[in-house]
Amino acid sequence: MRRQLTSGLAGGVLLLAGLIAGSLPAQAGTPAGQPTFRVGWTPCPETPTVQCGTLQVPLDWSKPNGQRVPVAVARRPADNPAARVGTLFFNPGGPGDPSTRYLRGHAPGYFSPAVLARFDLVAMDPRGTGGSVPVHCGVPVFTPETTLFPRTEAEFERQRRHNRELGQSCVQQSGALVSNMDTRTVAHDHEALRLALGVDKVSWLGISYGSQLAANYADMFPRHTRAMVLDAALEHSQPEGEQAIDAVMAAEDAFNRFATWCDTSPDCALRGQDVAAVYDRLVAAADAHPIPTEGALRPVTGEDIRMGTTRFISLKEPSFLGPNVSWAALSQFLAAAVAGDASAFMLFPAGVPQDEYYGRGVNACGDYVPQIDSWDRMQQRMQMAKQIAPHTQGGSETWQVNYCIGWPVKASNPPKTLDVRGVPTLLVHAVHDPMDPYRWTPALASQIQGSDILTRTGDGHTSYNTSPCARAAIDDYLVRPQAPAVGVCDE
Repeated sequence: MRRQLTSGLAGGVLLLAGLIAGSLPAQAGTPAGQPTFRVGWTPCPETPTVQCGTLQVPLDWSKPNGQRVPVAVARRPADNPAARVGTLFFNPGGPGDPSTRYLRGHAPGYFSPAVLARFDLVAMDPRGTGGSVPVHCGVPVFTPETTLFPRTEAEFERQRRHNRELGQSCVQQSGALVSNMDTRTVAHDHEALRLALGVDKVSWLGISYGSQLAANYADMFPRHTRAMVLDAALEHSQPEGEQAIDAVMAAEDAFNRFATWCDTSPDCALRGQDVAAVYDRLVAAADAHPIPTEGALRPVTGEDIRMGTTRFISLKEPSFLGPNVSWAALSQFLAAAVAGDASAFMLFPAGVPQDEYYGRGVNACGDYVPQIDSWDRMQQRMQMAKQIAPHTQGGSETWQVNYCIGWPVKASNPPKTLDVRGVPTLLVHAVHDPMDPYRWTPALASQIQGSDILTRTGDGHTSYNTSPCARAAIDDYLVRPQAPAVGVCDE
């Protein structure tokens, strides 16, 4: 039976530890013939108190002694070495968000003093992101014709053909890397990093997609996982169609709560109006006559507005990492769009390289298998979305899995149920998370024996940087994983 968890802030602001420089030796006790791993740590140019390095990992983990590729890594030594708990692996989400930048430039603002004091923070840019091995493709991800909501069978077939040609171009230019970008592979890369660090166990703080990565690591390497905190669980065992339904309903719930907030909030630029009606009229008008937008790949469509809404609604209040992502900002962008300036919702800027999206797409298509394989099924999915989400009509982060329709490379890590045992785990989730539906947390918890759940009753995606109550509970659990519990944060 899962226990509920208590809050409580552990530790405090302590002195910064000295930098540990140099290269760690090969890990002791490695069986003969097995690969060894090293990192040559040097001070990061922009933050000398953080160490940067490159780890060479097998391109294909089924051939551990074969070709290697580089992944970028960083570590920040604990501020208080005398009270150090151990090594904390961190992934902020995505997929596609380079993890090392949080240590190199954002650590004091992102992590609590307790975590900074008690843990060596260690991060890796997953393959295809940041400073790690890049994915090269010869076809752009976004084109003026790009659509995730085709209106005709011809549009559906054109998009499926584009996805196939994109994937084929990635294989032509990046070879076997395209088949070795999934989350299980990235988890294995982290095991190589653990070996290079020379530590027996690591703890995990996985945010959003990072929760999927951490849970897979614990499933693969439970004896080397001290404890995990999974914030906004991404649950990977269910079929893609079920996942899509959950995500569509979560996005619609968040939009409805945003519209209600707008009725009374002085921060809403649409206060005093019927926000849902304004939104519906704007989307319909943009679908009929896309809004010309200077510098955009194409005029802004209703689809662009609905998909963009998902991004802006992800946080109720602005964050230091995303000051333009908040409910107030969304209201301002909608008001501007009504007045003719829809630039906030553009699909993509014209003339801007799309390289960073190649890694994201290849990773996602290695993990997920769209159940839409025909125009009829596409129509059924879109009709379902309109019925359960009359405003956002399917606009959600998960709907982007449809970029994998027609993908020419078989998913190397399709949805599967995990079986994690012996790893103390806390799952934290907001009831009204617009991106990762709350119900995914108990579903994932059922795959992690003895796990704890902390429910946040508020809005927004993730809790570590939005709820002081959740943050304190996370700190406490990372330091003392068997802590008693309160179970609910009302914020």
